[in-house]
This record gives sequence, C-alpha cells and structure tokens, in this order.
Amino acid sequence: MKVFISWSGEQSRLFGEAIRDWLPAVLQKIRPYFTPADIEKGNRWSTDIAKELDSASAGIFCLTRDNLESQWLMFEAGAISKKVDKTLVCPILFNLSNSDLKGPLTQFQTTEFNKNEIKKLINSLNRGLDTEKLEEKVLHDVFEMWWPRLEEKITSILEKGHHPHEAELRTDRDILEEILSLSRIMGRNVKNLKFGELSNSKQIQLNKLISDFLISFRLVFEDDWQHTKSCLTKEWVHLYIDESGTFLNPRVTDESNNWSNRGGFLDSYRCLLEFIAVNKINIGTDYSDGFNTD
Repeated sequence: MKVFISWSGEQSRLFGEAIRDWLPAVLQKIRPYFTPADIEKGNRWSTDIAKELDSASAGIFCLTRDNLESQWLMFEAGAISKKVDKTLVCPILFNLSNSDLKGPLTQFQTTEFNKNEIKKLINSLNRGLDTEKLEEKVLHDVFEMWWPRLEEKITSILEKGHHPHEAELRTDRDILEEILSLSRIMGRNVKNLKFGELSNSKQIQLNKLISDFLISFRLVFEDDWQHTKSCLTKEWVHLYIDESGTFLNPRVTDESNNWSNRGGFLDSYRCLLEFIAVNKINIGTDYSDGFNTD
C-alpha cells in the first residue's frame, strides 16, 4: 500500500519526514512516499510527484498553522481523493484543532496529533491493507512499542520551532507543473486502462457484463445449438437473418424470433462492447472496431 505524505513549509516537512520514517516500523506493508527526499536524482520532481499521486492509495497531509491555506496541499488532497473509490485522505493537525480548519480540507476526517488519534489513523490504514493487515492485538503491541519514538521526534520539532527557507517553499508555478504532469499521466492511463486498474464499481460492472455474455454465448451455441443449426439452413435462414445481415447484426425486427436465447446474447454482446468503448479499456487483443449497428 503506497501512502503519499504531503507537506508545505519547513516545520510541516520535518513532521512529514518523521512520519515517513516511523510508519513502516508499525505497518511493514506500508510504502511511504515523501518529497523531495524520495525523488531520484535526474528526475523532474513535478513528473515524479504526479506519478506518485496517481498510484497512491492514501494520503497523509501535515497541517500546521502556517500552511492552512496552502494551494499545494489542497491540490494534492484533491488529486488523491478523486482518484479511486477507496482512497484515504488523512490530514494530521499539529498544534491545531478542527475549528482552525477552513476550505476543502474540512470535508475530510482529521487526526489531531496525540496518541489516541494517531492510533485510530493507524487502524484505518491497517484496514486498507485487506489480506495483509495485522491482527488487532499484534497492531496494538507494535503501536505501543513505536509510539514513544514518534512522539519524542514531533515534540522535539515543536520545541525547536521553524525557520522557513526560500528554497523550501513551493510556488504556484510548481503546482501548475504538477497539475500538467498529473493530467498527462491520467490521460495516458485512460487510453491504456487494463482490467486490474478499474475502480471497484467499474470492475463489478465489467465482471457482470462478461458473465452475462459468456452465459448467453453458451446458451446459444451449446444449449440451443441443434435449433441454431436448423435456423441456419438455407431453407430457414432468411426468416432469422436478412440477406444484408449477419448473425451478430441480423437486421430483422425481432432478433429472438423462434430463437429464444439469441436476443439476450446480442444484448449482452453489445453492452459489453459499449462498456469497453466508453471506458476506453485496453482488452489486450487486436479487436478494435466494436459493434456497428448501422
């Protein structure tokens, strides 16, 4: 599970760095992404961040009094929250309360930095691991062991205060570059979408369409096959398929006329093709024309 850690400002960056180092100790299956330290040398940072945003399953946002109106944080929170159905957006409040928040971030479930709240956040992330999640007792023991280290680190940062440096501030131009990069990546993903990359709701729809098509195909070409062959004889075929038609586009008024399952077969076939076309799914074959009803 990839977790994107977002920050804005020097103190927020230090908080994010502390969480990045601590999180995998508690949940070993978590893979944090924290900028700029996680960007490989030679990569354009904006492109790198856009890719990570697009592939993250959760986002942790380090909020301080200095960055409550950060456009950068707002953009990254929006990019993650709109990406997939089960994405977690988790703002952590450092020396803040919910009453201090305003704007888009108020729609998300926030976490004040204290032991009980952070433990709730860890529980949420653990549930997101599905089959790889830790058992409740194991998670409790691990959290209790590692919590003091995070608390000590955050307390130290708060006591030292912060002094923002110009080089660490990200500008509106940076945000625009990241938006452009993320848009391009999402555009490519739509064009090359494969089954495993669909959202849960789309995957369920696709599975149902494939199931309906396969069942209908079997009914027509196995259960109904003897009758189907008789319909295709020279003597009878004109009743079920127009001279200008084909089996899949018979060009007759009643596509099920004395051919009980073909109507359902054709409907399931067309619905499946329409879904693939509308969602621009790459089905990994040379088939591309789809069904032409003209």
